[in-house]
Amino acid sequence: MEGTFFLLPPGHRLFVVFDDAGQGLAALNEAAASGLTDADVAWMFSGEDGLKSIDPGLSRHGIAVGIVRILQRMMTSDCQYCEGLSRSLRAGAIVMALKVDEQAVEDVSDVLRRYGGHSLAYGAHWNFVPLPHATQTTSAISDFVPGLNQ
Repeated sequence: MEGTFFLLPPGHRLFVVFDDAGQGLAALNEAAASGLTDADVAWMFSGEDGLKSIDPGLSRHGIAVGIVRILQRMMTSDCQYCEGLSRSLRAGAIVMALKVDEQAVEDVSDVLRRYGGHSLAYGAHWNFVPLPHATQTTSAISDFVPGLNQ
């Protein structure tokens, strides 16, 4: 999504990686048709623009963001998760961030996984919360966030 980037994990957003963009769009359409999320406010990240938006590093958005990233590295696994997202993007995957109410996370994640979505995490309060019972994947994200493939 051009121009979108986040400093802290966006609240009430469910992040997911799809190795196949078509499968990701099909999952989004099913979740939206079921009333679980709104496709019009979904964020989609891909390619170089996606890498710039996710920006787990310290360089692309200035000193203030760099300071926040240093604090995140000390206190959370958020930067590790974002680094995994970046590696997936470099490998040609897409990342989606769906606006989801907390009570619908399980239902939406079930839909996403049926279509091959993996490496799910929910932006809650101040950090990403990896979702349990994720399907096994060879995604780069699972190499960075222990427990993500449980």
